[in-house]
Amino acid sequence: MGVELEQELLKLDGVDIFLINSYFVVALFIALYLVYKSQVENKFELLVISYFLLTGEANDRLTFSLPGISFFEIQPERFLFLVFGFFVLRSFIFPGSVKQTKIRTSPWVQPLFVVALALAVFSVVTALFIHVGDLGMSEAIVQSLKPLTVLILVYAFYLLSSERMIATIGRAIIITAVVSAIISLVQTGVDSMFMRVGEQRGAFGDVLRATGLFRTERINAYFMIMAMAWTLITLQNPRLKYIITALLASGVICSFHRMSWLVMSLVLFIYFVKIQKVSAARLAFAGLIGLTLILSIYTFYFQDIMQSSLVQERLSDTVDGRKGYYDMVLEHIGDQPVFGYGGKENEVYYQSMLQITRQLNRATGADGGIHSGYFSTLFYFGVPALVFYILFVVLAILYFYRLTTYNIFFAIPFLIAVIYAVGNLTNTLMYSGIGIFYAIHLGLGLGARYQRGFIYGEIKDFKISFRQILPDIG
Repeated sequence: MGVELEQELLKLDGVDIFLINSYFVVALFIALYLVYKSQVENKFELLVISYFLLTGEANDRLTFSLPGISFFEIQPERFLFLVFGFFVLRSFIFPGSVKQTKIRTSPWVQPLFVVALALAVFSVVTALFIHVGDLGMSEAIVQSLKPLTVLILVYAFYLLSSERMIATIGRAIIITAVVSAIISLVQTGVDSMFMRVGEQRGAFGDVLRATGLFRTERINAYFMIMAMAWTLITLQNPRLKYIITALLASGVICSFHRMSWLVMSLVLFIYFVKIQKVSAARLAFAGLIGLTLILSIYTFYFQDIMQSSLVQERLSDTVDGRKGYYDMVLEHIGDQPVFGYGGKENEVYYQSMLQITRQLNRATGADGGIHSGYFSTLFYFGVPALVFYILFVVLAILYFYRLTTYNIFFAIPFLIAVIYAVGNLTNTLMYSGIGIFYAIHLGLGLGARYQRGFIYGEIKDFKISFRQILPDIG
């Protein structure tokens, strides 16, 4: 990770590096201010997660190595594992050290989606160590940390969840998304390399897909969609709500990631129909207007669009594309149904991907992958891991959907569960990147479920404001 990032940063000029470093400093002051005003008990944990969120994936620059342990860098996600792993351990050993305001505190009775997640993580870790001969012990340990981090974060934020903690994290997510959207607009309209710390995939002409504060356009887009859910559901100022939503939507469009466009449309549809109760006829009318505008743009810029890398990449993506990946998984999983193949470091993956893509970097696993969280889980970790993973995804959606009848706040984890489930169809979101953000929301939602105010009607509406730092829970 460190070498790859250093090579990418060499492509940036001094101004961009200065801006990135300056943003790290500004983000730290914002995080300190939010934590100071939050009045929560666990300020250190809130500071860590706020700064992690505010710096996006640009915080990969903050990675450092431990002396004498060359294989284990302290990357941001691993730092979360250490901080919140210690927090969870402390809560078990010294229960009184974590102040609880919940109506249920037993760790042995959990919702079914948490049980399914625990079983999925157990299956993944088991599969990794079954294939330790192919992976090597150090790689098996490092890869195991990703699913374990997700599990730890869910339980840690269940313990930490409170009205003030939720409001502070919501503000941090919205601020991050706004900054990332502004950077995305500059990357699309002015300078494609502006503060870019991630991939350089073409959109059209010389324009690259906007990555904002993140390493890939898809993570950038999904994060902004998550923030859109927070903005629409919790932001108190109506004018500011729709200005920010429009800005975030523009940022998602600039990612030129089609699955994100679909997911954003789905989230907006669910919000307006389920929450705002807008009639289907009005939505259909608005959709027709939008379709007319898109067709108009397409007609005027037909040649430019058809020659863009965005289209050409998919025109060539026939049998040598994602269908080929999925067929490869179904063809070979019968030979390793229980524990899968452990990852990309095996002859089956190498030969199959070389035949499908005819690209050595994809065959060796240096670039790309199977492009589906579900098919990846099946191939890498086996049928049991896939079954538990699908149960986890589906049960989480159902769990938070039912809770929306108690309080509108639960629409946030519900919508993010939908984003995660749909996004995993064609992207591998599993246990890092978006998986980390998803775990935080699952923990916050689960903790809110056991807060008296959210369930018993003491909090009739949950709104956050950037003028009033404490949440409005009247």
